[in-house]
Amino acid sequence: MGPRELKPPRGAEAGKARIHGTSTGARGWERLCRSKPAAMKRCYAELTGNPFPPSPTPRHHRLKGKLRNFWEYEVSGGDRVRYKRGPGGELGVVYAGSHPSDAR
Repeated sequence: MGPRELKPPRGAEAGKARIHGTSTGARGWERLCRSKPAAMKRCYAELTGNPFPPSPTPRHHRLKGKLRNFWEYEVSGGDRVRYKRGPGGELGVVYAGSHPSDAR
C-alpha cells in the first residue's frame, strides 16, 4: 500500500498543501494528533505552509549526514515528525513519534 493522505488535527484550518504518509508515519501522526492536539495544529500549519524553510527555525530543520534528504519538525520536547520531499515535490511523513535515536 502506498502513501495515504493524512488528516489535519482536529480544529486545524485546511493547509495550502496536502500531507501524505507511509503506514508508519500515518499511525504516529494519528497518535500525536490525539495526544498533543495543540502542538500538532502548529505542526500542521507549519508543514502545510512552509514545509522546507530556507533556514532552520527553532522547531524545524533539515537533517544531516545519512539523513540529509529528510526534514524534522519538533512537535514537543520529545516528539518529532520526520518527512521528506517526494518526487513530485509533495511532503511525505515517514515517522511521527518520540525522538528517533538515530537523530540524537
